[in-house]
Amino acid sequence: MNKLTIDYLQSSLLDYYSSFARDLPWRKTKDPYKIWVSEIMLQQTQVKTVIPYYERFISKLPTVLALASAHEDELLKLWEGLGYYSRVLNMHKAAKMVVKELNGMMPHTSKDLLKLPGIGLYTAGAIASIAFEERISAVDGNVHRVLSRYFGLSLTKEALVPLMYEILPSKRIGDFNQAIMEIGALICLPSLNPNCQSCPLKDNCVALDMNLIDSLPLKPKKLIRTKELYTLLMITDDASYYLQKRPAKGLLANLWEFPLLKGHLSQTEIINYVQSLGLKMLKMMELPNTSHAFTHKDWDIIAYKVTIINPQPLNDFTLVFKDDLLKNYTLSSLFNKYQEYYR
Repeated sequence: MNKLTIDYLQSSLLDYYSSFARDLPWRKTKDPYKIWVSEIMLQQTQVKTVIPYYERFISKLPTVLALASAHEDELLKLWEGLGYYSRVLNMHKAAKMVVKELNGMMPHTSKDLLKLPGIGLYTAGAIASIAFEERISAVDGNVHRVLSRYFGLSLTKEALVPLMYEILPSKRIGDFNQAIMEIGALICLPSLNPNCQSCPLKDNCVALDMNLIDSLPLKPKKLIRTKELYTLLMITDDASYYLQKRPAKGLLANLWEFPLLKGHLSQTEIINYVQSLGLKMLKMMELPNTSHAFTHKDWDIIAYKVTIINPQPLNDFTLVFKDDLLKNYTLSSLFNKYQEYYR
């Protein structure tokens, strides 16, 4: 990387950001708490989806103290529909640490931010550079793609991080990091859709010059996916529903769900299961099948609405009135696919 190439990169990105940066609510503040919230929400989620969630979350919980004091069920309800609920649960843990150990003051350095649950290298770099102008990189997938193509580098995201220090400007660090993210999000898109002619870096881009756009950056190895079979039972007397809470660790941790049994059960097996709970079945209706994709596995789900005539308290289940279910209980988007059957 020569100095002229780096100078061109810095000036082009900062000029572009000054003129064309999107008007996003978290860009109107240097509050590290609010920047932290936005960065966590933006993980694996599109900007247009995040904006209303961010604004509602900050309106309800405007400070790290408010977040630390919030009840877990309130947080999950605020996050409902965003997915990856471990993100907000880790934020809750981190906020409590900040209040208890740091007198409610967010850490000012990436090194100290990394000590908080749920904050990795990228998020620490983004918060520290944007809020405090720390001279540190923030390499996510977008940044990896832009820089790999611009310099013509066949490097993994992790290998690219040390090289970032060579290209960071002496000031406007936060703007520089956000500018690269912006180009990656809007222009330097994955191989099928790049908009190279609109890119402020096109005159010096090695990948564009050498026709390497489709081959850079290096593609990660695909994860081996597994499939799991489940049977979802919506057990109800049409006024209330049985819910159970998922374990505190693992997929969909701490969320509520309708009874979800392993395997694709036959109707006879379902009848036997309901009877084993001491419930009397009135009728059973088959619901549409669905699937739900996680990072490394897929759930293949069949579903039934089971109407009973004698609702009663059961161990390991909570009997919830319909209105209360909609207002106060957070189900993952998987179960919200069946809302028309319990609204």
